Amino acid sequence: MNILLIGAPGSGKGTLSQKLTKKFNLKHLSTGDIFRAEIAEGTERGLILKDAMQKGLLAPSDILIEVMRKQLSQKEFRDNVLLDGFGKTLEEAIELDNFYNIDKVIFLDVDYEELLSRILRRRICADCGLVTTIDSSDGRCPNCGAKLIYRIDDNEDTFKKRYQVFVEQTMPIVEYFDKKNMLTRIDANDSINNNFIKVCNAINANSKEIER
Repeated sequence: MNILLIGAPGSGKGTLSQKLTKKFNLKHLSTGDIFRAEIAEGTERGLILKDAMQKGLLAPSDILIEVMRKQLSQKEFRDNVLLDGFGKTLEEAIELDNFYNIDKVIFLDVDYEELLSRILRRRICADCGLVTTIDSSDGRCPNCGAKLIYRIDDNEDTFKKRYQVFVEQTMPIVEYFDKKNMLTRIDANDSINNNFIKVCNAINANSKEIER
């Protein structure tokens, strides 16, 4: 089974993805991680992505689609995959739906003020990439002990732009998959543990076969 996880910045996609991949033995693919790797390499494409992230804009569709096709065409990613952040616009989602088998789409629905609060408290491990918050750590990664850093796009001005882009360009994806009866909407304003339980229940509702 292949699952697509959709949500606004700060909705918990990254943290929940880490927990879900372990519980259901899924392979995790995140465009965010792929993009940050491109940026770290200093490639021409990475510079374009960095500029878009700093301005709170979406990555160019041609780059995202290229990344999707490259990754998902690999044999290891044909089944039992959790897609996190693949498809930011309706065009990209339709392209993904046309060439890749998606069995379930889960939308993490979170209020604006809660999203902003999470963004401003969010930190990421410089070594292992774990996403956490400043109020749940002492400045060190609870996973590996490395220093936690502030992501370049985690500030209020950038978030406001990213959220507006999400509403205008990504919410139509929710409507698209809802009309195809593939979407499950989760109220994700709760704690990460409670949200995890909700998502697990949504997956297990029709997907007992993928649990290990």
